[in-house]
Amino acid sequence: MLRLFLGNHLFVLFLIPFLVFAYLFCNHSIGYFEYTTSLDLGFWGLVKVKAIANYLPWLSGILVCLNAYILNYFFNSNGFYEKNSYIVSLLYVILLSYYRSFYYVDGLLLAHTFILLTIMLIFKLEYNSDGRKISFNFGFFIGVAVTFHPSLIFILPFLWLMMTRIRPFVFREVILVIIGLIIPILYSLLLAFYVNKEINFNFIESTKRYSQKELIFLVSLILFALLLLSSWFGIRNKTAKSSIRFRKNTQVLYLFFWFSFALGIIDWFFYQQYEWFCYSVIPIALFLPFSYLNVKSKFIPHLLFYSIFIFSVIKFFI
Repeated sequence: MLRLFLGNHLFVLFLIPFLVFAYLFCNHSIGYFEYTTSLDLGFWGLVKVKAIANYLPWLSGILVCLNAYILNYFFNSNGFYEKNSYIVSLLYVILLSYYRSFYYVDGLLLAHTFILLTIMLIFKLEYNSDGRKISFNFGFFIGVAVTFHPSLIFILPFLWLMMTRIRPFVFREVILVIIGLIIPILYSLLLAFYVNKEINFNFIESTKRYSQKELIFLVSLILFALLLLSSWFGIRNKTAKSSIRFRKNTQVLYLFFWFSFALGIIDWFFYQQYEWFCYSVIPIALFLPFSYLNVKSKFIPHLLFYSIFIFSVIKFFI
């Protein structure tokens, strides 16, 4: 399976929906992640969906596939590797399968989509080109993501750092990012006031609580860390031979990884939950291909990959 996705074979993308369906079927049959009749949509409120609750897993499956394709397109279109590769979509699906949002759509999974669009726009910034339009647009996208998952509001200083990795600090562009971010948040708050919905302004508090198994999370965390370590050697080899632009892009992804990891730590520290770590799946899925594409010895990365994949299935039965 891994060899198929590492090659330049476009048809393997048609296998992604089947893999997503297999995970959804396992969860539906065994009930590993609890059933839900409401959607936590952040500032848009807690929406009761009892009448269509049976269709929520399929909606989440569509979003997961969409995000996987967007992320893979992002990887190939930005020249992370000399040839097209479709391993990123596979890694995204397998890594995200450890989190509840994979199986029941909520604001967090919707935020994933808009974060992906934000990162794609950041990568379009050029050192000597006018970045005002792009700055407003990715500010708007991250603003939409914040409306679905308010804790993402803390990404604002990281956005400025990401911008300065690619181009000089321009005050007007920073203002445009803030304006773009405020607009969707303002609309969502006005709608909430209009329909008399209560808004929780505690940005680090989730509306819903989910039970998760610590053993599963800890084992997966160890496996992810080991595979990330192996990818570091591949990234180092790639960086030594690559352009300055690639190094800057890598720094942007590092910044987003540390932000998402810090967000997960907050979730764990205050609420003993692990769901917010799922944002780190985005940069991890972009880093891990270098475990296979730019290293001489691939035995350990292959072993770790299949360990993560097998454990992602075994977890349903633990």
